[in-house]
Amino acid sequence: MDMLQCRVCLQEFVAGNCACGASDRVSEGEQTQRKLRLDFAGGDLSRWHAEGEAFREQPVRGDRFRASQVKPGLVPLGGDYWDGPYPVGQRGEYWISTEDHLTGTLTSETFILEASSPWFTCLLGGSDVNDACSISLLIKASESNSSCLSDSYSRIYIARENSDFFQVFQATSRGHEMMRRVVFYAQKFVGEWACVRISDSSISEHINVADVCFSAEAPLTLETEAGEIDPDAPVWGYADLHTHPMAHLAFGGVIFWGQPDGPVDEAMAKCVKAHGIAGTGIAGRHSSILMSFFEQIGYGINVGHLVGGYPQFDGWPRFTTLVHQQMYIDWIRRAFDGGLRLLVAHAVNNEMLANSYNGQEPYDDKSVVERQIEAMKELAARYHDWMEIAYTPTEARRIIHQNKLAIVLGVEVDSLGNWKQPQLPTEEEISTYLAHLYHNLGVRHLFPVHMADNIFSGSAIYYDLFSLVNHHLHKDYFEVEDGSVYGIEYRLQEDPGLAIDIARVMQGYNPPYRQVSGGHMNGKGLTELGHFLLCQMMSLGMLIEVDHMSHKAVEATLDLVEQYDYPVVAGHTGFRELALKRNEETACNQKCASEGLKTASQIERIAKLGGIVGPLACQADVREVGEVIPSLQGKVRGDCAGSSKSWAQAYLYAVEKMGGRGVGFGTDTNGFAKFNAPRFGLNASYFLDYDVPGMGRDPRRRSLRREQVEAQGNGVRYDEPLANTHHYRFEGVLEGDVYDGLQRDVWQAIGLYKAGCDPWKSPNILNYFNRAVHFAKGFFALDDAQLERPGLLTGNEPWEQRVAFLVKTGQEPGTTERDPQPVHEMYPRVMTIWRRWEQMEGDNPPLKRCYTGERDFDINLDGVAHYGLLPDLLQDLKNVGLTHEDLIPLFRSAEDYIRTWEKCDRRSRAIVESKDK
Repeated sequence: MDMLQCRVCLQEFVAGNCACGASDRVSEGEQTQRKLRLDFAGGDLSRWHAEGEAFREQPVRGDRFRASQVKPGLVPLGGDYWDGPYPVGQRGEYWISTEDHLTGTLTSETFILEASSPWFTCLLGGSDVNDACSISLLIKASESNSSCLSDSYSRIYIARENSDFFQVFQATSRGHEMMRRVVFYAQKFVGEWACVRISDSSISEHINVADVCFSAEAPLTLETEAGEIDPDAPVWGYADLHTHPMAHLAFGGVIFWGQPDGPVDEAMAKCVKAHGIAGTGIAGRHSSILMSFFEQIGYGINVGHLVGGYPQFDGWPRFTTLVHQQMYIDWIRRAFDGGLRLLVAHAVNNEMLANSYNGQEPYDDKSVVERQIEAMKELAARYHDWMEIAYTPTEARRIIHQNKLAIVLGVEVDSLGNWKQPQLPTEEEISTYLAHLYHNLGVRHLFPVHMADNIFSGSAIYYDLFSLVNHHLHKDYFEVEDGSVYGIEYRLQEDPGLAIDIARVMQGYNPPYRQVSGGHMNGKGLTELGHFLLCQMMSLGMLIEVDHMSHKAVEATLDLVEQYDYPVVAGHTGFRELALKRNEETACNQKCASEGLKTASQIERIAKLGGIVGPLACQADVREVGEVIPSLQGKVRGDCAGSSKSWAQAYLYAVEKMGGRGVGFGTDTNGFAKFNAPRFGLNASYFLDYDVPGMGRDPRRRSLRREQVEAQGNGVRYDEPLANTHHYRFEGVLEGDVYDGLQRDVWQAIGLYKAGCDPWKSPNILNYFNRAVHFAKGFFALDDAQLERPGLLTGNEPWEQRVAFLVKTGQEPGTTERDPQPVHEMYPRVMTIWRRWEQMEGDNPPLKRCYTGERDFDINLDGVAHYGLLPDLLQDLKNVGLTHEDLIPLFRSAEDYIRTWEKCDRRSRAIVESKDK
């Protein structure tokens, strides 16, 4: 006999209409394919009956709780940038979460417990610790079951059913907002009439419930501090899609100095051995005189650089550094403590730099990839208590849920597999090497092309040095075309820089790029072998990185992957619409639109595929996003070039174009990329014009510097005052521009005052400008009588002290002999810096300051000097105007990266199955 079941009341009947009057029904055979739906997916309480007030405005939608409610102490660094909405493990958009002050019950309609779905399960959490909030499975009392159930289970009368029910299972919320997976095997009650009841009888607590259902098998769970949760529950935290922790093993092991692990005095020792005396390359073990020009600007000198690492760190790390370690393990840990939960670690290399700087062999790409991948695995193994390599998206979820950093292995090199023209590999050789990367090394994220053209793709043109790399590897120049039709304005050979000038003389480097009109783009796109490589990557489920591809290659790649609905990644990118207009807005070639920047259409296509993007951390100097997207006008002022404000423009643009999902960080740490500049001090608005040939000269934008400097406020507040106040911290590109030498000294003097370095008590202070010491005496003075008086050889010293004392005590110069003309002249200049410093001390809950060796770090003055200051950058983003809601996409970017990866896996299986058929 064919049993039927009513779609409305779920009761079974033999033929005709159900007793409830409904005729819409489904057979038992069909019903076994469907799960009983009690999960609130419709956004209402269908199939449920509410009593009391607790469930009147239910279900709720989206993330209801803030991070500090769900996980107190989640970020031990303080601040409030991270305290936005936090996913508690709910499935779907709608779920139950009652108010603390309301009580009531929510009871499902009755149903027959089916043999095909004997497992009762739900997600359960909440604040109650006294068992006043619970969920129960109830079995309807009948003549046939009462005798056997009465002794074991309590009875509950439900007036609506006019019947008693036996409570055969109950689970309580246990006082944790994060929902655990509740599971009960109800096989012994199959065939009985049942219902589910959710109860909240507390006027001070609440209950969270989601995904109430019955299943054929016990659901999988993952043990965490909150209990057993769903393995695929959403994770919290941000993803950095582009880093190079093992860069010290690249470039011949010479040019890049500092190790990511080991005793700090050894790993971060002075760089003289590699970079020579004063960073000039002279007397270095393997270094070249070319080192003299690598990091000169932003270090207080014009040739070479300060070499001090541990313990003073007077030379590096700085936000301008290119060839010094910025990912020491303690700094990675601080980023993790601040919310980093997924990190893509790319092996990187450049054979030209290894050659030019007398690198140690082997330095070919293939060998270097092997070394760096192995080293990354060893690092993760040493710190397995808080980091782990993830080889699948499932593993990444588990690692993050278990409060660890998930690391994904990637590769970004010029000549993948060491293949160069004219020796082309066979398709079998490409497949074999890809399989080796995937199965043997564990690489999951891969760049088909990097700085130079290769056998797979043309490279994006946006830096003259890349052309030099291309010439070194292939003895040829880029195939340059006019890209004006795509909005490209960047031109090669406009401001090439010193390295290109040297190459012309020493290597006969003489490209014909000036002959091509308009903006320059690469004429080479995706090759046939590149097409094959991408297809093989899709078959393996690898994450395809489209950054560094030429414009034509990006378009061809998107055309290809769209045929398979396969997502891609742009992990450290910028945006063409935010670039400045050539000549009209900028005189710097680097700030114009290039093919290295993504178009709006490309980002939207990536979003539609379910991909993810990471705006490059240092966005240098870009236009305000409100000029492109009017609805974002004034959200964050773009008035501090290269700082958190510039990144905010790119981030807001990406979030808009990506539809609110799939936007993380792309720091490119240790990848020859500068970091975010400070908003205060002598390097504020650094990237307006920092006078580096081939990179940072922009006389047109320089005129905006004073306006940008004076516009800054609400800096990051720290829990402890500045500690290190040596002179190198108060030097920079603003001296002689916005600030004069006196004001530079005032910055240092206030630093001394804030740090408690009293020159009255410690007269032999080293590493300070003399004038700064006298200003500091004035700041520390308890009264005017303590100040020194004019003498035979004192010059302005007593007046410097007097001015500082007046500023600190809130007085103005008077007309007596105590305040002569020099006091009146200096007063407004000193007051300007004092007020700047006050603006630097923001209103955020204090952030724990970062210390290494004898050095403290402060994003307000130092910018993002190293990877450990990412939390400080995030706090500054909050301070300059991004809200918790604005930051939601960033703090779910680890989840979004995993979702992109999961889709790659799914599409890979479909592609392989299609091929097999």
